[in-house]
Amino acid sequence: MTIGFLVNPDLTRRKITFELEHANQFLGGATEDRVAVAFQEDGSAYAALFNPDARAEGAEPNPVASLARNTADTGNSAFLQDPIRAISGSVIFVGAEGDDITDDIVEGVENSIRAVLNYREDNPEEYQLWRAAVINTEKQA
Repeated sequence: MTIGFLVNPDLTRRKITFELEHANQFLGGATEDRVAVAFQEDGSAYAALFNPDARAEGAEPNPVASLARNTADTGNSAFLQDPIRAISGSVIFVGAEGDDITDDIVEGVENSIRAVLNYREDNPEEYQLWRAAVINTEKQA
């Protein structure tokens, strides 16, 4: 059993215990994917498990997962810059090799959630433009 941290697009979250091969029961759909994520620019990478079909199925964008993916990909924690690579739907954060989360990972996720909440409050128009771009990229595909 693995301990992960489930984060939904609406930013509700909780620790869960699950078998890695059964992660899709929390993510919806029949498939799952994994991407590297980071919560700070120190080079520490973790994993996010997600349903790659969630966007096509109409799931909301997950701003925390998208922010963490961008940080891992670019080393830049600039907020929500790439709607094409955004992650939609629920995500389970685990250690880099699919191992249990640590308190450091949970703290990083919580800090990212606070950053998203602050960004949405301070920049509501930019956030809505990003959200719409994520949703519309799937409709055009």
